[in-house]
Amino acid sequence: MSARTYGSDIGPGDAQALIAAGAPAVDVREPAEFAAAAIPGSINVPLGAVQLHGAGALRAAGIDLDVEHLVLICRSGKRSGVARMALAAALDTRAHNLAGGVLAWAQQGLALTPGGVTTD
Repeated sequence: MSARTYGSDIGPGDAQALIAAGAPAVDVREPAEFAAAAIPGSINVPLGAVQLHGAGALRAAGIDLDVEHLVLICRSGKRSGVARMALAAALDTRAHNLAGGVLAWAQQGLALTPGGVTTD
């Protein structure tokens, strides 16, 4: 890992393993996108809330920030990458971006479910 102060991009397999091991999965898409198809067990905290409130947006959604890993998710990996940068001060290298987002997740044949847990 480089000297960056934020976590890594990870693929769907690594993300699935982290989530299965208890890492919170935070979907930063808009609520309507999240409602259409989401990674099972993920929690929706829109990017705008993360940008406005930082780690406070995750705390308000009931997400424990004292975790070893946290997986950030969006459609393609771009917005979740922005969220990872916004959370760098609070989560350092513990926040990971799902590279390719739910599109890559679905391409690997991994489950998506309508809806999930929304915070709006």
